[in-house]
Amino acid sequence: MAEVVILVTGMPGSGKDEFIKIAMSEGFADFHMGNVVREYFESTGESLSDSSVGKFASSERQTNGMDVWAQRTSKKLNSGKSFVIEGLRNYEELEFFKRSFPKAVLVGVFASRSDRFSRILRRHRADDATDVQGLIGRDERELSWGIGKLIALSDYVIVNDSDLDGFMTKSRDLIRKIADS
Repeated sequence: MAEVVILVTGMPGSGKDEFIKIAMSEGFADFHMGNVVREYFESTGESLSDSSVGKFASSERQTNGMDVWAQRTSKKLNSGKSFVIEGLRNYEELEFFKRSFPKAVLVGVFASRSDRFSRILRRHRADDATDVQGLIGRDERELSWGIGKLIALSDYVIVNDSDLDGFMTKSRDLIRKIADS
């Protein structure tokens, strides 16, 4: 497979991780920008929570530029491979990756808030919201970073409103389409 870069964005719990699993099964290397954020956050010594990680990510953006997490993630990439990069939150990150990988495509994964909340409760990640108000707060923070603009500007959007098998089929079809173009 020639070098292909798929950038993935979407609100928390929309299905990005499931999309990534399919991309990996199709030969893509996976890079989660959120893992890079958490890696840097661990050096602060603070306890891991959605709020503390979010404040840290925002502070780093204010201090080092809106594309700081894209820059830090790109340092982990090996050229010549095909990647799926998850976690873009703003236009500056998109622009950074588009400059670095001119043929990169952006895929937006969309799901309703109620579907996203039920998925978040099932996955039990340490920094996830545990109630609807927490999810609303996280949504508002991510929207303030510009994630809505990214979803609107996506080259492709997958609506994750069916069962897992249906979403996996839609994802696999799209990934193959992108890889073949």
